[in-house]
Amino acid sequence: MSELAPHPVEPPAQPAAAWDPFQLMDRMDEEALRRELEGVAPTDLVYVVKEGGQEVVGLSKTGVDECCMALVAQGQVIREEDLQHEVMGEGDDREALFKVKAARFAVSPAGQEVRLDQVIGVKRQPLFYEPAQLDLEARVPSKKYKGKTYRELLASAEGRDYLAWMAENFNEPEIRDFVRRILAGEEVVAQRDRQLNPHWYEAGAMKAARNARFRLIPGNVRAQVIATARQSGQTRVLDAQPGAMRGVSKATPEQIPTPAAAAPAERAEAVSRIGPYAPTEKQVAFYQRLAESPVFTEEERRRALEWLTTKATRQTIKDQIDWLKRQVETRRAKRADESAA
Repeated sequence: MSELAPHPVEPPAQPAAAWDPFQLMDRMDEEALRRELEGVAPTDLVYVVKEGGQEVVGLSKTGVDECCMALVAQGQVIREEDLQHEVMGEGDDREALFKVKAARFAVSPAGQEVRLDQVIGVKRQPLFYEPAQLDLEARVPSKKYKGKTYRELLASAEGRDYLAWMAENFNEPEIRDFVRRILAGEEVVAQRDRQLNPHWYEAGAMKAARNARFRLIPGNVRAQVIATARQSGQTRVLDAQPGAMRGVSKATPEQIPTPAAAAPAERAEAVSRIGPYAPTEKQVAFYQRLAESPVFTEEERRRALEWLTTKATRQTIKDQIDWLKRQVETRRAKRADESAA
């Protein structure tokens, strides 16, 4: 039975926590890092968390990498220059504070460099997983039966033999007691002690570097990568409710939102939306002023208004405003050239 590890690498299922879509995205990045350490390359560039009729959109760590590659094509590079961390707290409550310094450079074809700006990215990383619930649907901490639940092992003679061995020999008393009780036919729910995250250093360093590089990426580059990822299906969609995640699926290709002009009643509806992630009135007003530009068609205005009233959030509207500004400038310049010709 040597396949049992004292501290399984696979993290326990996390309990329901206060609703925060960005914490969910952070957990998805940590899950992707764990798979990457196992040799599975991540492909999701964007996370979309759906809450009611709204969407919160964010770049994954892989998406930030993609943005950095897009900057290279523009003659710019982002470099991580320094990494520091310190461990704070005691016992199972210990956490590490990571700090990464990163800088953005413009590089000429001849190799000359100009330092454009630099930032600090930080991240607090717990050293231990949160206590996990033990029930029949929990996964068995075993390499031999990786991914199997206690209920599945109870359904076979071989699985029950394995559970009987765990009840006598497993190194965690909470699990030994839980297994004894389910073998006796009890429907029991227990709590497992907090487990050390064997990859806490890698996770903390990666997230701090991700945060630093993200701050150096221009909004138009982020918007371009997000739009491309949503069209190509490289998006992970989380259909969630406060404190729980109902399901995970791949996003279907979606049209890039385009600007829209609103009727007075529709504008009032957009401005009056409330919630912690709703756009501010100033953001909505600026978005609408850009959308009213004569460079856009009526169809473009209609489609963009639909995006504004159903999908815009305080974060995503920033990228869309950048996109609108570029479209206005580009189309005006094109019309001026055509008029001159």
